[in-house]
Amino acid sequence: MRAILFRLSLLLLLSSATATAAEGVRASPWEGRGADGHSIRFDPDHLERPAILMFWATWCPYCKALMPHVQTVYDAAGKAKLDVYAIDIQDDGDPVAELRERGQTFTLVRDGDAIAKQYGVKGTPGLLLVDRSGAIVYRRVGGDAPEAVEAALRERLGLPALPPASSPP
Repeated sequence: MRAILFRLSLLLLLSSATATAAEGVRASPWEGRGADGHSIRFDPDHLERPAILMFWATWCPYCKALMPHVQTVYDAAGKAKLDVYAIDIQDDGDPVAELRERGQTFTLVRDGDAIAKQYGVKGTPGLLLVDRSGAIVYRRVGGDAPEAVEAALRERLGLPALPPASSPP
């Protein structure tokens, strides 16, 4: 009996670690602090273009693996057609230096724990795609490979898929 209760508790804990707002749900407005300390506002009622909300931390190896794929999508869409907010959570590192070192050009939102809580994000990386109407149209589910996330984002944004990697002879 104890083993069953332990497994159920572990399952609940693991499933809640990656819980986020569900697809089809309306995104919530928020305000955060940018890299330069100025206020950044996200208003899903007045979006000019789709937006990716990526919850990350400098110490997170899964974030480090996912972020180049998100950058590829961002570059393919173009800054005029997509916004990407890198919302730093659960962190005491230097997110400005980390993004710069990685060569990533996302809009940084510092100290985003309150925003993560608002969306039910309890772990990193969390990722949501919000369409121009303010609806959440994609969410990364824990364990999704970075390549699968990139493919899903490309599909939902109407970007061409990447050609399959060729095998060496």
